[in-house]
Amino acid sequence: PLLLWVLDASLFSENSFDTVQSVMSSAAVKLLVWLCMTALIYHLFAGIRHLLMDTGWGESLPSARRSGKIVFVATVVVMILLGIWLW
Repeated sequence: PLLLWVLDASLFSENSFDTVQSVMSSAAVKLLVWLCMTALIYHLFAGIRHLLMDTGWGESLPSARRSGKIVFVATVVVMILLGIWLW
């Protein structure tokens, strides 16, 4: 909901964009956005992994463990890049 409000308010008018910009300059809000985006990124990567497993790719235990580690590492990399971009 926070991210949808930010998108809606930033596109509504120039004044609301300035308001969003001032709210987003707070470290607490940046942390909250970073945590929400991290959860969404992990959910996206894990969803892609499960879709691939539904097609028959990576169903064995060793490949499932490997793809789980890949999802985790990719999430950490994107999480770090997102943190650099936000701060």
